[in-house]
Amino acid sequence: MPEIAQLHQERRHHPRTQLQVQLQCIRLDPDGGDVVMKLETIDISRSGVGVVSDRQFYPGQRVLLCMPLSSMGERRNICATVVRCRQREDGYSVGMEFDRAAMNLWYSEPLVHAAA
Repeated sequence: MPEIAQLHQERRHHPRTQLQVQLQCIRLDPDGGDVVMKLETIDISRSGVGVVSDRQFYPGQRVLLCMPLSSMGERRNICATVVRCRQREDGYSVGMEFDRAAMNLWYSEPLVHAAA
């Protein structure tokens, strides 16, 4: 069984950093709900972000995230795609993958420092 856990960990291409900040999300293909909403981040990596939402998302759903770049209020808009959404007691845990072009642009900047 430990081999399975090890394989699961190796699927990740980039290490995650725990991050708790609020960000704005614009749902590019809304399903009848709010188009603009606020999300709380759980963690972030070079390729994506984990968030908590009070609304359900679906895999493949496209979003535009307004990501903080620094504690000085600098922000960058980054397109992402929902890869998973799991219900939990207080809402939904959502995994989003950054678009590859956005990811490369994002990583030319320092990682988010807004939580510091």
